[in-house]
Amino acid sequence: MVVGFVSGFLSSGRALNRSPRVCSRANGRTVLMTTAHGHGEAEAPARRADPDRRPGSHKGFVEEMRFVAMKLHTKDQAKEGMQEESALPINEWRPAKEDYLQFLVDSKCVYEYIEGKIESSDDETLARFKNSGLERTEALERDIVWFTNQGFSVPEPTKAAEKYVAYLEKLIADRPNAFLCHWYNYYFAHTAGGRMIGRMMSSMLFDGFEFDFYLWDRDVKEILSEVRVTIDDVAKDWPRDVKDDCLKETQLAFSYSGTVLGALAKAG
Repeated sequence: MVVGFVSGFLSSGRALNRSPRVCSRANGRTVLMTTAHGHGEAEAPARRADPDRRPGSHKGFVEEMRFVAMKLHTKDQAKEGMQEESALPINEWRPAKEDYLQFLVDSKCVYEYIEGKIESSDDETLARFKNSGLERTEALERDIVWFTNQGFSVPEPTKAAEKYVAYLEKLIADRPNAFLCHWYNYYFAHTAGGRMIGRMMSSMLFDGFEFDFYLWDRDVKEILSEVRVTIDDVAKDWPRDVKDDCLKETQLAFSYSGTVLGALAKAG
């Protein structure tokens, strides 16, 4: 995601090559003929579509969220992307070191709220995500201290970060299941597009210095695999309308995380 980092999941699929050939009438009834793999043959009426089926739902709710998220990528970010390229592509970003520090401070503001809320919550769903291994607050604290030791003054979080936290706070109070969409997109995106942005900033501004923000205590792929299982288990018994409400948050998850990236999206 650029508007919310670049997610690192692509999908492939197969579809039968069927196309309508002719409609004819037999004994007053309309019969639809199709071509399947180049051979004309009569087809039985199609099964009624399952109203609860969503793209990816046969694999689990994580796949449903991934499918929706990938559609919100730009076409240059992912083959499944449907959005036009942003006015200022990532490879044209030219922030200063102070801008990167602001980004870290804003990121910490959001992660600290999310992780603090999960840690202190009695909600059964939120409790499943305690100590997931994806937590970023402590890593960000260490990186910000590094800047302090380099003589930088640490700024306050921007209104963009504070506004996102305020939205999440209200969302957890009103629709806690929908909060999962933001958690998924914010954390998973950081492990993919977020790391790409981190490498670019490190090379551009800090002579390749590796920040703790992009390091995990163990293989992040293993952590993601475990968390996917947890998400699918949490959501497996949700009614369809609750799942759909969660999926609808994807656009806002992208938009809000994009505002946090605003500190970096600057032309030279």
